[in-house]
Amino acid sequence: MIADDSADDIGASEPAGAGGGSSSGTQQYPPHFSSLDLDAMRQPGVPCEVAGFGARDAEGSAGMTEFQVGQQFQDKEDALLSVKIYSIRRGVQYKVVESDYRCYVGKCSEFGNGCTWLIRPSLRQRKGIWEVKRYNGPHTCLASSISSDHRSLDYHVISAFIMPMVRADASVSIKVLLNATASHYGFRLTYKRDWMAKQKVVALIYGDWDESYNKLPRWVLGVQVMMPDSIAVLRTNPVRVGGQLDEFKAYFSQTVLDFPTVYRGISSLQAVG
Repeated sequence: MIADDSADDIGASEPAGAGGGSSSGTQQYPPHFSSLDLDAMRQPGVPCEVAGFGARDAEGSAGMTEFQVGQQFQDKEDALLSVKIYSIRRGVQYKVVESDYRCYVGKCSEFGNGCTWLIRPSLRQRKGIWEVKRYNGPHTCLASSISSDHRSLDYHVISAFIMPMVRADASVSIKVLLNATASHYGFRLTYKRDWMAKQKVVALIYGDWDESYNKLPRWVLGVQVMMPDSIAVLRTNPVRVGGQLDEFKAYFSQTVLDFPTVYRGISSLQAVG
């Protein structure tokens, strides 16, 4: 059964966030709803990024680590993430000249114009891991001036960084994530990019929204098969476009299950003693 909660006031499509107050205006929220202990978020076994590949130490850029021939990665995604983080830390750009399921080659954007930086990790089929087969580094070009953004700082890199924070508190706001990312990488991102990264992380942790929704009818049917007298109601909310009600669309709101047999059994119980 599908019920349309048309009487509900759904003027905004965005659900109320964790930072919103109660109707009385007196509800107080825990501090972690607006700020996070970033050191505490880096839990053992849940790295926020690949460590040691291009990370700065206390000496600054002079002490920046470099890749090594023979350096190994769990898979291609791990290798690419390391190259991106290295480039972000260095403040340089690179271009991909070859990429397939066996090999990946990246060169400095200034390759042939005063810089010879090149990296070539490839798959070791017997071990199923990726390994740096060739590396020309460090960069001999000057770090480009990237004041506000870095193209390697995509939502894949951001997702790897914010994963521990979202895992610890799924209600963490985009504003908190934006500030944490800017503090860590030195670049201020757009709201949209951090939002997309959080959606990816939420899907990885809790499952894809569409996939979960598609499983719901089968799950409800299974409950009703096992408990024939149970009642299931899928509630929806109306969709408004430009203030006008769209009669052909609806938002899923909630599923309500009723178990009459259970209620009758509980009501028939009598106190003993």
